[in-house]
Amino acid sequence: MHGRNREAPLTVINRFQVKGDTERFERAFRDHSQYLRRREGFAFLVTVQLVERPEVYVHLGHWRTSRGFLDTVHDDTFQKHVRQLGPMVETEVDQAVSVSRVLRGNAVTDSATVVLTRARVRSDPAAYERWFAEGNEHLARLGGYGGSDLLRSTLRPDVYTGVQWWQDARSCDRAQADPGHRAVATELRRVADLSVERCRHVAYESVVL
Repeated sequence: MHGRNREAPLTVINRFQVKGDTERFERAFRDHSQYLRRREGFAFLVTVQLVERPEVYVHLGHWRTSRGFLDTVHDDTFQKHVRQLGPMVETEVDQAVSVSRVLRGNAVTDSATVVLTRARVRSDPAAYERWFAEGNEHLARLGGYGGSDLLRSTLRPDVYTGVQWWQDARSCDRAQADPGHRAVATELRRVADLSVERCRHVAYESVVL
């Protein structure tokens, strides 16, 4: 992150594939999350679990400043947690910035109300962002839509992570089957390679003031 604005917001995306007991991992990661909530510069975090691959979790840690994140990863407690969690998981890490965020309502925890869309844009990122925004507008008209966050990787600028959530699982089911939503997905696939994953919303936790 050399040369980047240390006061700019940052989202850290960790994808964990748990090697053993997922409940044990959740307990250990919950302790780590409580530590993060008290760090300067931290904003909020979201943790989800893939429905079709329940051994895989995705954790999105949002920081008000990159400086807060960098200071935290060099802290002794953070390093201790990394050593505890490391043997439990295989990890894929990305860093991103939000290019578009829509907040309408909350997702219910412990329910399959979140959809992750990972995209590698082959051409015209602006077109991808426009179609993603148009999809949000359509989903909002269907009812039960909670919102979205479109994150663009700072490490691989052609890679996006889209997070969309619903206020209940039935609304999410209806949206995924909707012809208008499917039409938007077709347009997105014209400019990007997509991976779409339905997720259980495990946790949302904000900073402790």
